[in-house]
Amino acid sequence: MLWVVNSFIYGFFTAIYLLFNQHFKINGYVLGIWRGFGICMVFLPCILLYPVPHEAKYWMLLVAQGLCIGIYDSHIFFASLKFGAGPTSRFMAVTVLLTTFGWWMLTPNKFMELMQQGNLLITLILILSGFCYCYWQMLDSYVSRAAAIYTLPAVFSLAAMSIITKYIAVQAHSLGQGLTYYLTVSTFVSGLYNLFWYRCTVKNFSRKDVKLIVSPKMQRIGGLLIAFSSVLIIAKTMALRIAPNPGYVTALLLTSPIFVYLLNRNYKIADTVSLKAGFAMIFFLALLVVTINGGVTE
Repeated sequence: MLWVVNSFIYGFFTAIYLLFNQHFKINGYVLGIWRGFGICMVFLPCILLYPVPHEAKYWMLLVAQGLCIGIYDSHIFFASLKFGAGPTSRFMAVTVLLTTFGWWMLTPNKFMELMQQGNLLITLILILSGFCYCYWQMLDSYVSRAAAIYTLPAVFSLAAMSIITKYIAVQAHSLGQGLTYYLTVSTFVSGLYNLFWYRCTVKNFSRKDVKLIVSPKMQRIGGLLIAFSSVLIIAKTMALRIAPNPGYVTALLLTSPIFVYLLNRNYKIADTVSLKAGFAMIFFLALLVVTINGGVTE
């Protein structure tokens, strides 16, 4: 059950990650640049300790992961800036559903095993009905609808990242090799993604914009971002490597909106957008994971 402990660590630091730009209010692409290139530089010396993978498929997974990280980072940072960490964290909880069903598509034998259990199937339909109703209730205002639409690419990216991370971790020769090449190659690609879009979105890009990225203020903020993001990635990779289904690890991300809510409340930051419906939806997602985990032996 070590993956459970790592998943809770992952959930807590994801909450910090979601709260980060609610507090600092920095351009999301700039934070993505720091997170991508910064983590890569910190762990680059570790490449000397492990053999270079030769499988083309493995490198494709690393690059695909990097693109997903880039999309996820920029959208989360901008969403937290525009809508706050609370609504963003609750809409991101939908990732649990997508990750679970995505994994079933890749492992159809487990899905068929589930379909053969009538009582379990009916229970899942009831749970999904409750989830859909709560999600619909979350979209009761213009702000919540805008937040849902804006976070959608991040939701799909995180679901894909969870599945790809498991493949990267499992197909590596060791945990150390999997972590090292994730923390260097994939993060470097994500840094390139954010740099590209930052360059495209800033009019009359000049040395002034470069100086902004490497300013003393951004060095302090970027250093903090790199530190806790490294812990987040390591905990996530270790959990996904040994968990039976990546959806289970993502499910414990359901603790993240709770951490966000408690921290916002502690610092007296308003967090009222789709609050009741959001936590009701999280309740049904938790039921989904418990039901699946109890109904299928893996």
